Amino acid sequence: MVRDVEYENNNIGYDEQYPEGGIKCKNFEICEDILPKWWYDCKGCYICTNCDIQFGTWEGTGVRRTGKGILPVVDNVECPICLEVKRSITQPNCEHTLCIECFKRCYYGAEGPIFPYSEEIEDEYYRDSGNGKWKDYHPLIDKWEIDCEKWEENRIEREDSEEHLRKCPMCRK
Repeated sequence: MVRDVEYENNNIGYDEQYPEGGIKCKNFEICEDILPKWWYDCKGCYICTNCDIQFGTWEGTGVRRTGKGILPVVDNVECPICLEVKRSITQPNCEHTLCIECFKRCYYGAEGPIFPYSEEIEDEYYRDSGNGKWKDYHPLIDKWEIDCEKWEENRIEREDSEEHLRKCPMCRK
């Protein structure tokens, strides 16, 4: 792949890790990952490590994976899961499509429990979680912590039982 300066200039992204700006992964609509500006010099592509592992072609110890790497986005397609017509993504191992929301749910699984208070309180909680004040002033945090522990305990079991979700619902590739 040849360096694509136009792509770099048109896909500048900002996040906490790269406040000065980085380059969006070619699968940004799925992974929402920002790459450092030096990424192409090191990797020779515009795809994050997570997308490369999940959707790319590679060979490891006794494992061979063949995928597209960059998943094409298509507008106005009916999703076979939710049956809504919206922006969709092509499956990594075939040409069938799913809407982006259903694709994320299938490939990344269900999200854990949602923090019960505002983002400001959540930020403060993570900075100072060792302090006992949280349960006194914010009673829902105790329930949230219990829910998170249960969710984490069941995560590996869910991943094993939901392996079929990472396959195309149409052709099972």
